[in-house]
Amino acid sequence: ALHVEECGVEGYALDWSARVPGRLASGDCDGGIRIWETEGSAAGSSFRCTPTYQGPNSVEDVQWSPTEDTVLAAAEAASGCVSIYDIRMKTRAMISHVAHPGTDVNVISWNHAVANLLASGSDDGVFSVWDLRHLGKNDPLARFSQHRTPITSLEWHPTDESMAVCSDEDATYVYDLSVEEDAEEGGDAATAKDDEVPPQLLFVHCGSTDTKEAHWHPQVPSLVMTTAATGFSVFIPSNL
Repeated sequence: ALHVEECGVEGYALDWSARVPGRLASGDCDGGIRIWETEGSAAGSSFRCTPTYQGPNSVEDVQWSPTEDTVLAAAEAASGCVSIYDIRMKTRAMISHVAHPGTDVNVISWNHAVANLLASGSDDGVFSVWDLRHLGKNDPLARFSQHRTPITSLEWHPTDESMAVCSDEDATYVYDLSVEEDAEEGGDAATAKDDEVPPQLLFVHCGSTDTKEAHWHPQVPSLVMTTAATGFSVFIPSNL
């Protein structure tokens, strides 16, 4: 078990590296990002903590790259920025892009199957999908603005382009980002009106209150587990 009290500030962002055993990133409400590494072997019981970055805005989420040992992404409150860091450069972000102007970025998720895709969800109920090869240069690949309350969790499916999304609307939504609307039907997620149901929305799970987090099971295909004020839910969407 790891119990740390010396940081002295509240924080919500944590992510283990899938590539480097024993490497953990954390972010706090004072804008700090720390890198934690096990001492000795990856199964060691002690950690070395390195304060790596310090910014002006709360760090709401962090995600390690699925393909690069030293690269991670961070979501920031207030600024609406998504930033990409390489821990070999400890003074600043490599890329910082205002992904959600005028609001907090609550959550991000890096696609482990298609490593150039990153999703971000914000306090105004919008979530977007970005091509990291063009972050800061182009608009998002897709932008969904149909939700009316903050996005509290989103996570890519482990093996495809589906995504589980939670919002304060007391529901969990499953989207398939590989779905494209027929040209004769007109438009797509990027042009759909806010009151329209996007064709990428496949499944809605209701019945929980204040759902805050959703995760795909890494071994059971398409099984989703959520946490909410009313308890846990475990389900498999019927159309996946």
